[in-house]
Amino acid sequence: MSAATPSDQDTNGRDAVAAAAGTPAFLPLPPNAKPLPDNGKGYRIQRVGSNAYVVVTGFVQSVFVVTQDGVVLVDAPPASSGKLKEAIASVTAKPVTHFIYSHSHLDHVGAVTDFPNVTRIAHADCATILALHKDPARPMPQKVVSGRYNTLYIGGEEIRLIYPGANHEAGNILTYFPRQRLAVMTDVVMPGWAPYRGWGNADYLPGILLGHDAILELDFDTYVGGHVYRTGTRADVKQSRAFFVDFWNTVKKNMSAISFSEAAASVEAENAWAAQKVWIDEIAKATQTELVERWGKQIAAVDTFTADTAGSVVVSISTDATVNFP
Repeated sequence: MSAATPSDQDTNGRDAVAAAAGTPAFLPLPPNAKPLPDNGKGYRIQRVGSNAYVVVTGFVQSVFVVTQDGVVLVDAPPASSGKLKEAIASVTAKPVTHFIYSHSHLDHVGAVTDFPNVTRIAHADCATILALHKDPARPMPQKVVSGRYNTLYIGGEEIRLIYPGANHEAGNILTYFPRQRLAVMTDVVMPGWAPYRGWGNADYLPGILLGHDAILELDFDTYVGGHVYRTGTRADVKQSRAFFVDFWNTVKKNMSAISFSEAAASVEAENAWAAQKVWIDEIAKATQTELVERWGKQIAAVDTFTADTAGSVVVSISTDATVNFP
């Protein structure tokens, strides 16, 4: 057996300390996945176009674009409440005139009421969900768009709202600012990271791939995904797509390779849920092992939610789509 390298020794030592403390050990984050310094006020502003900016607060992100007439804002996470106003005011004295709901989820839009005088814009599918919530923190949009493609012109800025179909959530749209070469689609691609559990409890897992493809159809320099510590590039979106396809096809392969009857033999035959759980858990474990081996050093956190997400993929393959994705 060869001697351990310094990095092996560091990892083994960290694992031993974690085990002794009774805490789980996880793979170290790759350098490009780690947090970037903020401005000392709990957020970071990144200019991403001639007049476009990203505000990163911890692990969440918003986008604003300064137009001739005012500011267009995409998403307002509760974690950024107060900070967004300060960030925008540090760049321009113009008011925020328009707000675009990426989708309905509270963790991304729950601070929209910090901007009470805006025109709120959403896709019709998102508006339907907002109407069901009846949540004062997520008021209804005044302008609703429908269909796959819509183009708005606000203050001289062209804004394309693209809906590839249900994905992370029904009504979750891709917002594209051509002049800024900026694409924004929340909760679909996490640059440099494996996805959150079940792609954030996604409404329609095959739609995650449709979202990737819709992004890659655009001519952009910067991608904003609503989460993680940095913005992304075309290479990040391509890498995320490759991970999705590998994930899906690996789960499908393991569904065929792992016998349901053998996996379920340890439980009472009439307990259908228990039989499914034992089988799905075996698939999930095998899938995580394979994906960590292939991807663990390339992207962050492959060893965290992959097994949980694999269970969601089993159900989606069984109900949504049985194909192998290219």
